[in-house]
Amino acid sequence: MGEKAFVADAGETVRLAFMKYGGPLFLLGESLGCGVAAAVAGGAPATIDGVICITPWDTLESVARSKFPFLPVRLLLKDKYDNIGNLGSFKGRIAVVGAERDVVIPMGHARNLYNSLSGTARKMWIIKGAGHNDWPASVNTSWWKELMDFVKGN
Repeated sequence: MGEKAFVADAGETVRLAFMKYGGPLFLLGESLGCGVAAAVAGGAPATIDGVICITPWDTLESVARSKFPFLPVRLLLKDKYDNIGNLGSFKGRIAVVGAERDVVIPMGHARNLYNSLSGTARKMWIIKGAGHNDWPASVNTSWWKELMDFVKGN
C-alpha cells in the first residue's frame, strides 16, 4: 500500500458518497490523512466543497528533510504527498489546523501549507498547548462548530 492506493480508494469512496448523498461534500484529513484528502480534493475540485487539514504538512519531502537532513530523502521517498501541489488549484474552502507543540509534524509545515494557498477561502487555527496526538483533548464542540461553519461558508 502506498499513496496511489490510498488516494484511489479515497477517491472511490468520495465518488460513491456523492452518488448516494449528493453535496455538499467535505473532506477531513488528519496527519497522513491530510495527504490523502488533499490529493482527492485536487483531483476532483468540482465535487468537493471544502477540506479540513488537521496537523498537516506542506510536502512529505519537506518533513523528511527536516527530520533527516543528512539523507538524500528526495531519492529515498517513494510517495510524494504534496499537499501544496495537490491543493494548489482547489477552489473550495480550506481549513488548516496546527497543533502548537507538534513534534511529529512541526507547526512550520502547517504554516507553509496555509501560506501557499491562494485563490480560495482559507483559515488557519492553532491549537494552543496541543501536540500531534493529543490535540483532540484541547478542542470542544464550539470549536468544531466554528471550524465547520467556516468550511460550509456560514
